[in-house]
Amino acid sequence: MRAFLLLLVLTTTSWGVEAPQQAAQPTQFVIGISPYLDNTVKNEIYRSVVRLLVQDLPLNSTVAVYDAFGLKSITKVNLPNVRAFDSPKTRANQFASSIRDLKQFLAETHPKPSISRLNFDGAIRLPQFCDFLTENLPNSNAPLSLLLIGSPLYQDEKEPGFSMVDGYFPSDGHLQAPRDKSIFGTQDGIPAPRPLLVHWVYFGDPWSSDLYKEKVTRFWTLYLVRRGGQLATFCGDLPTAVQAFQKGVTDLPASARRFSVDSQQTKIEMLRIGREVELADWIQRDSIRESPSRPPSVMLGPMKIGIRWKDNIDLDLYAASRPGSETLFFQHPRSPEGYYYKDHRSSPGREYEFIEFETPVDIRQVEAFVNFYKGSSPSGPRGEVRIEFDGKIYSGRFSIPASEGNRGRAGAAQQDFWTRIPIQEILKLSQTASAE
Repeated sequence: MRAFLLLLVLTTTSWGVEAPQQAAQPTQFVIGISPYLDNTVKNEIYRSVVRLLVQDLPLNSTVAVYDAFGLKSITKVNLPNVRAFDSPKTRANQFASSIRDLKQFLAETHPKPSISRLNFDGAIRLPQFCDFLTENLPNSNAPLSLLLIGSPLYQDEKEPGFSMVDGYFPSDGHLQAPRDKSIFGTQDGIPAPRPLLVHWVYFGDPWSSDLYKEKVTRFWTLYLVRRGGQLATFCGDLPTAVQAFQKGVTDLPASARRFSVDSQQTKIEMLRIGREVELADWIQRDSIRESPSRPPSVMLGPMKIGIRWKDNIDLDLYAASRPGSETLFFQHPRSPEGYYYKDHRSSPGREYEFIEFETPVDIRQVEAFVNFYKGSSPSGPRGEVRIEFDGKIYSGRFSIPASEGNRGRAGAAQQDFWTRIPIQEILKLSQTASAE
């Protein structure tokens, strides 16, 4: 018997049959698609993803396709390391059911959440999707190649205040916060990150300005870095993104290499890029030529109110379009009428902390106040007010008698820590009243 076994071993070796070796782990690919894409782009997306499945992606790989907003599986394909699967025809036959699942997902009309001021066009929930992938895919230190198809502007139905709409983007404070404080938090409270190599394609032009595009690009670049990943592609051209995804391109765009988290920016807030005027004209000029001597020619219209001061103290601007309406300030940065821009916790230098009413307001009813929130100023804070209305820039001064901040407390005993901005006086409306 022993002789027979020895002969069998020798014979097997002589035929060239070796003991099986452990197969290499499949390469993982993931595609995340928004359920709220415009119908005009769905055919192109369908053809591109099907081409990946039946022709372009390598053998010995897996491809998982997900709803990147609803966090649901659409389909999954396993490409075995078998020569027959080099044939697109073989793949098309074997993956027919997965292709049908993809087609059905794209053809279906998915109801959007109904939230005021949000439209969810092409929406993707990237932070939640990253968590979902970490929790549902096998653990691995190897980077996971991810193709995202949808809008780069995050929209959140549960916490709309974190949404990137109307020029808003998150401050670096979100990146340094725990997850229980911000959906973008990357400190504690999130699963151990799976490294992601992200190729992101969007459609149309979601940018209000080039500056807004840079701010959002910078934020997502830093967000993925904080999660151990990389934003390798970020563009509005589907073939470019698909090709980079297929080839596993890892070159960080040159424009993104200079990005770094501002460790001093710890406040969790949504900043805003508005019209270009906020970056020039009255926002950055040391002075204006001359405040108009006459009141505006109209009483209704959009309005912007800004304050600026020199001392290293924290002042806060509050404004409401009329008595009883929502008050805009750093803890309530949006209302149906407008928005609050950037809470400066020390002197803003040449920039202004401002509130803009984008919908027309009656300037006779607008109310605005300044609070001495924090710091020390022995002689009391002083600063400048500028109001943009009816195509003109009006200027005035403000002062507060208190020498110490009161952290926003209100009430009769807190009057010395607040001052009313005399909007109607600055706009010369008192002259109109006198003339009448």
